[in-house]
Amino acid sequence: MLKHPLVVVATGAGALALDTAGTVYQAATRLPVVGQPVEHGVAALARRGDQVIDAGFEPARTALIALVVQIVEQVLDQMDLTALVRNRVDVNAIARELDLVGLANTVIDGVDLPAIIRESTTSVTAEVMTDVRTQGERADDLVAGIVDRMLGRRTDPAGPTR
Repeated sequence: MLKHPLVVVATGAGALALDTAGTVYQAATRLPVVGQPVEHGVAALARRGDQVIDAGFEPARTALIALVVQIVEQVLDQMDLTALVRNRVDVNAIARELDLVGLANTVIDGVDLPAIIRESTTSVTAEVMTDVRTQGERADDLVAGIVDRMLGRRTDPAGPTR
């Protein structure tokens, strides 16, 4: 896009205009009668430019961000991100960096066994024990599911994990 002919021509025209303006400004400021008024005029223009930039930059920035967000969303809608990740991300390297023991401990810590035991101290029945076992199984299933997802494994409902 940067090498598009219109961009190249516009850039060249802008560079020529800047070079010419600089040359004219330097020549005009050296003239005995014109120099000082030109410098005062340029200073006034610079102050006005600063005011316009200060007042107008934030709305332009906000509009630009909104435009960029829309463009990015449209680009992402056109992309197959799953294929992109498969082709460009080393999932095995990421999985090697995971602290699976720490993750399992975090999940297990999330199961509040002391609270379950406190609530059931009046009558420890088979139903309460089943609930404790079920929560343990759920925690195990959660850890296994997280590990499977991180390693890119698919689970087969009829059998074990591949």
